[in-house]
Amino acid sequence: MLRLAELHALAMALAVVAFPAIAGPGPYCTPVNGRDQIAKAGNTCPVNYLASGQCCIALHQDSPKAFARLPGRACPTGTFTSATSYCVSLR
Repeated sequence: MLRLAELHALAMALAVVAFPAIAGPGPYCTPVNGRDQIAKAGNTCPVNYLASGQCCIALHQDSPKAFARLPGRACPTGTFTSATSYCVSLR
């Protein structure tokens, strides 16, 4: 019974320590005001995106979707390479 109480106390202590890290904005780029955001790869952003901190923000709500290009791989069909590190949808 004492062992169970110790495990419970440890779990509660870890939850209190970890919760602020989970609750914060984090390293992920999330859409803002209906405009897409993606993580910036290097110092550039794809066409129709502006740099803002660690993210690239779409200029418009209807800007083509962009995503990071896998190293050594071509962009999939229906997309084109932009700024060497991104694939952008043709629509």
